[in-house]
Amino acid sequence: MEIYAIDTSKPEAETYYELLLNRVSLEKRQKLDRFLHREDALRGLYADVLLRWLACRQLKVPNASLQFTYNAFGKPSLLNAPGFHFNVSHSGKWVVCALDEQPLGIDIEQLRPIDFEVGKVCFSDTEYDALMRQDADSRLSYFYDLWTLKESFVKAEGQGLTLPLKSFSFELRAHSFIGFTTEGFTTEYCHFKQYALDQDYKMAVCAAHDRFARQIQQVDITTLQLEVATQA
Repeated sequence: MEIYAIDTSKPEAETYYELLLNRVSLEKRQKLDRFLHREDALRGLYADVLLRWLACRQLKVPNASLQFTYNAFGKPSLLNAPGFHFNVSHSGKWVVCALDEQPLGIDIEQLRPIDFEVGKVCFSDTEYDALMRQDADSRLSYFYDLWTLKESFVKAEGQGLTLPLKSFSFELRAHSFIGFTTEGFTTEYCHFKQYALDQDYKMAVCAAHDRFARQIQQVDITTLQLEVATQA
């Protein structure tokens, strides 16, 4: 497994925006043009370009040959590359991408104030009770711990929100212990790891094995732009 990250708040992200637009599909460019906020377009573009850059490097193929397809629930995959699995997430200034030989899920979220009543809808009763038992100073952090873990699992499963969020539950303890239980179904995606990319963010990865990346590889935007420019 490998995990990569790009900080889109750096000036270079804006500098190379127009140049990198030519390296994504027409459909993607049209979608980016519809964003009302520039930061959303930046994240969307760099998520696509980062993935394409990694696929070209690992598969030794040109950018123009990459063809993406989607399952019935919208999870993307790359045609003619059965051993190349990926998942992308972005929030705030960060874009992250995880690669593996098996399907996986990754989620990153910026820590922002939130109404904890949302937990009644997206968390199991056990998770919500644990959340509300947290001290006021740590409750927000705990909320996003749960949220990113749950999102990473949903993305690994690839069933979208057809998988009820209350049908699986996490238990978080000291020393990075992550307990995981399901209700009414079984799954191979039962391994999880949290990463400390940024103190203002939470990030989690879900996989079918425990061979997680030891660290996150941050990608220099200038290097990315130069290499992508050579991928026809």
